[in-house]
Amino acid sequence: MNEYNLSPEERATLIKLLRRVDPKKPFGTELFDAIAAVSVNVAFEALALRQSNKGLEVFLTRRLETDKAYPGMWHSPGTVLRPGEEIADAFIRLEEREFKSKLESREFIGIHNHLNEARGHFFAHLYLCKLNSPSDNWFSVDNLPQPMVEHHEIILIPSAVKAFKERQAK
Repeated sequence: MNEYNLSPEERATLIKLLRRVDPKKPFGTELFDAIAAVSVNVAFEALALRQSNKGLEVFLTRRLETDKAYPGMWHSPGTVLRPGEEIADAFIRLEEREFKSKLESREFIGIHNHLNEARGHFFAHLYLCKLNSPSDNWFSVDNLPQPMVEHHEIILIPSAVKAFKERQAK
């Protein structure tokens, strides 16, 4: 046995199977979660904020009840960079799947090294985004819907609010 508690045969089989994975195709939830748990993942968090007559609002989406990670919870849109992918590709996926609309702009505002994500270690690039969407998915930053993904509520959204206010003050 080695430090991974795998026999030489198990280790050889795992290596052989991982080499069959096409990194350009979606992994599916179970395979993604298994790989994410033993690697550092590069994530992109797209935080869309707007000032309305109701105050400062953030665009959120709700995960499906059937999702293994954070079922039924509200969160800001985000994705993980796939092997061989450009940042622009990740944002196209976000626009199509989560925003259901084109982003007018995106501005890098920082990095969050999230070591304790339920699925593993995520190195998240935070972007403040501008979105012109009439959707019902806008919520006051002072009255977020529940249940919320905790690190979105206590870290990501406050970081975006701070960046948004700094830009408004200029």
